[in-house]
Amino acid sequence: MQNHEIETEQGTVNYIEYGDMNRPTIVCLHGLAGNGLYSFDELSGYLEDHFHLIVLDMPGHGKTSPLPNEEDYFYSNLAKWLKDILSIITRTPFFIMGHSWGADMALHFTRHFPDNVQGLILLDGAFTFPQNQPEMTFDYAYSGWTGYMDKSVYQTENDFFSEYQGFTQNWDSRRENYVRSIFGKRNDNQYELIASKHTVLSIIRAFYEEPFAEAYPFIEVPTILIHAEHPKELNEARNKGISQLKDAIEDVTVLSIPDSAHLLQWDHPDQLSTLIKKWISERF
Repeated sequence: MQNHEIETEQGTVNYIEYGDMNRPTIVCLHGLAGNGLYSFDELSGYLEDHFHLIVLDMPGHGKTSPLPNEEDYFYSNLAKWLKDILSIITRTPFFIMGHSWGADMALHFTRHFPDNVQGLILLDGAFTFPQNQPEMTFDYAYSGWTGYMDKSVYQTENDFFSEYQGFTQNWDSRRENYVRSIFGKRNDNQYELIASKHTVLSIIRAFYEEPFAEAYPFIEVPTILIHAEHPKELNEARNKGISQLKDAIEDVTVLSIPDSAHLLQWDHPDQLSTLIKKWISERF
């Protein structure tokens, strides 16, 4: 594991590198308000003996500088940002893997720069929110995230640990460190998310401005979706998204991990890594 920072015209970009660079490369994109360490460190431990992993902090997350304008976070613009960064730090073609918001980003990157991508790996994202969840109108989601960001200020680390413990069945000191990495201490010694309200709300708008299903017909590389089973209330949205995915993409594999929730790489990193390795070995 090696941490790197590069300086660009748009600021600092931070990424972590795992494994041997002579092996196939997987570019890893984290979810909204997370960072590369939070989303992929444990999973990378299961994959680094087989692959070269580039785990990025996306703009406004982790140690990567934020972007100034709302439209900078639209997927088509972030895809160009990502292409410029990856042209500096790795070779093509590569596999691209994203979790949650990162899955949407990986999908749109593959749409815009198909020659750069060997295979697309979607982890519980880019198939339900928001298009297949009718209750998730833009106003509902935008106001909900506004409220969440406004109240996400904590007196102590234990205060935010207690909230994040509910996200996984496998809470331990390692996950404490992952969660600690996505928070910063303010001047008043309280803690808040490193991802700013501007960054988060810009990304929420992007989900609606550039819907995931509009990218599906442009995907011509082998694709795998690995999704969670919980909460069961999302089954209707999941089934609809899977049907759309299979209708639009010729070479697609869909798998689920039993007894997993949205952070499936925390719940079952060993099973998830086995599915990824098996798919790549059989398809490439």
